[in-house]
Amino acid sequence: MENVEKMKAFFQKDAFAAGIGLEICSVTDREAVITVQITDGHLNANGCVQGGMLYSIADFAFATISNFLHPITVTQSGHIQYLRAAFTSSLKAVARERARCGRNTACEVTVYDDKDEVVCVCHFSGFVKETAAH
Repeated sequence: MENVEKMKAFFQKDAFAAGIGLEICSVTDREAVITVQITDGHLNANGCVQGGMLYSIADFAFATISNFLHPITVTQSGHIQYLRAAFTSSLKAVARERARCGRNTACEVTVYDDKDEVVCVCHFSGFVKETAAH
């Protein structure tokens, strides 16, 4: 839980993440897990989770693992592949760093619905602006 509290403190000024209900559940050297309880405000006109919400949870999961491993890291690029509509009461995003080369990092994030089915897969690259021990 120490890692979770550290990252919650790191993101305490992230009003957007807090406003849409993103929660840091776990952070290790291997992965970060983010969850959100879906509300009507997260849904699109078809009644499923809006694509921007899916991207937001994935981006925050990337930010969490990257800034845990290499503070301060910013997103360079992100790609999302939507696999199915998310008619769900919650989401879980699991981020794992796949490579680090110099000041560049590459991560994969998988987003799951409440049945633990994959909703989308995302790939992010980041630039490590600063380095510090965690």
